[in-house]
Amino acid sequence: MRSTFTGFNTVRSGLFAAQRALDITGHNISNVNTKGFSRQRLNQVQSNPLRLFGGQGTLGTGVDTISITQFRNEFLDFKYRSEVKTQGYWEAKRDGLKFIEAIFNEPSDSGITTVMDELFSSFQELSKNPESQTTRALVRQRGITFTNTVNHMYSQLEKMARDLNFDVETTVTSINAYAEQIALLNEQIHRLESDGSHANDHRDQRNMLVDELSKLVNIDMIEVQDPNDKSGNGKNNKMVLQINGQPLVYHNRVNKLDTSTSVASTFDNQIHMKQVKWANGDTIDTKALSGDLKGLLDLRDGLSAETKGVPYYIHQLNNFVNTFANEVNKIHASAYGLTGTNGVAFFTVQGVATPALALPLDDTPDKLIYNPGNHGAYIPELGNISAKNIKISLDIDADPNKIAASAEANLLPGDGSRALALSQLRHDFAMFSEGKPEDFVKALISNLGVDTQEAIRMTDNQSFLVEQINRQRESIAGVSLDEEMSNMVKFQHAYNASARMVTTMDEMLDTVINKIGLVGR
Repeated sequence: MRSTFTGFNTVRSGLFAAQRALDITGHNISNVNTKGFSRQRLNQVQSNPLRLFGGQGTLGTGVDTISITQFRNEFLDFKYRSEVKTQGYWEAKRDGLKFIEAIFNEPSDSGITTVMDELFSSFQELSKNPESQTTRALVRQRGITFTNTVNHMYSQLEKMARDLNFDVETTVTSINAYAEQIALLNEQIHRLESDGSHANDHRDQRNMLVDELSKLVNIDMIEVQDPNDKSGNGKNNKMVLQINGQPLVYHNRVNKLDTSTSVASTFDNQIHMKQVKWANGDTIDTKALSGDLKGLLDLRDGLSAETKGVPYYIHQLNNFVNTFANEVNKIHASAYGLTGTNGVAFFTVQGVATPALALPLDDTPDKLIYNPGNHGAYIPELGNISAKNIKISLDIDADPNKIAASAEANLLPGDGSRALALSQLRHDFAMFSEGKPEDFVKALISNLGVDTQEAIRMTDNQSFLVEQINRQRESIAGVSLDEEMSNMVKFQHAYNASARMVTTMDEMLDTVINKIGLVGR
């Protein structure tokens, strides 16, 4: 036989269930603009019914609330994190390559092509009037402008490499900070869910951190069974984040990345860059990385034609300057200035004067030679001239009369044939594999432009793809105010109906208790 108060208990469960559902609806509405929030719902089942005697069946006893779960699609989370790491990589490449374009500043009125053309033009003017002091001063100044331009380009590229090194350190610091926060949340979630509950809000916070971490570096998120959990129900599984198969986070423990070790850069042994490795000393395969960190490393260290980072463009600039300077020196050192001497280099290494090596020209045709007494002496190679150290020679800087324009000493001062030969270097198609000097610069800038456009295109494509996946996630996990308002009305009516049932049951009991048996008294 049913209890007198069974009806009360039945409607009480409905009252409390509607109240809890309204609380959850209010929570969803309150977090409609909260980043990373996943809407929640109350899971309900019928309470265990009462079995009626005599085969009359069972009598329902109300509703039980069993859990509060969130709407989330793990596959879309995986897809998002898989694509956002590629987006992070190309965004870093795009920003870096656009900055390199700004350093080269081609085509422009102050770029290397323009100052080189002005230098050639000054040589041509000198060939017309080799005894003019004004023209000689112009040649010297145009030479200084050329060296200052490439010096500045090198210093800007070197500074960019140093800035990228700082960015790598900052990114590693951010990765470690995210890992620590995730490990802390892992412990909190494990504690809150030990009784079978769902720590939905904590899981949202963790998922948001994992999303942001995924853009910095490629990670794999897996769950492993707790060896101390004998239940086998998976409720106490431990979350693990891996980079290249090595754990960054193992539940509440963090294996940090480290940048305390420095190694020589790929473009200058005097400059040291931070090496990325594990804090326990293990090495990490940086080639297998992805995300923003990989993009920064490629820009900072990329020397190959595949990665094309700052070292690659420094190397190309150095090759151009070295070849160009030595070709100019070959002609200039074989010519005579107004002082009647030859063997003077036009370009030299900063702070180094022209060496005086009294070697026969015919014995060493491809070596550095300076022999004022040897007719036709020349300087094919003055050493490792680079964009960093190139300067006009100290001799020319001190005395423009040493700018060599004449092929013979006895033709001075009116012969400008060697100055004309210097100006004709602008048409020397054999100087570089790409052709004349201007062709080398154009080819380098064109390739840089193609790489930059590729990075921009890939960034745009990945951004669109990531946005599309995120929209799919939001369609499942996001809060819809229209839907929540509809639920609010539904649960409000359920609550009011249950409250009305309580009133009805109260009136029935009042009749039984206070009115039955009063007739005739």
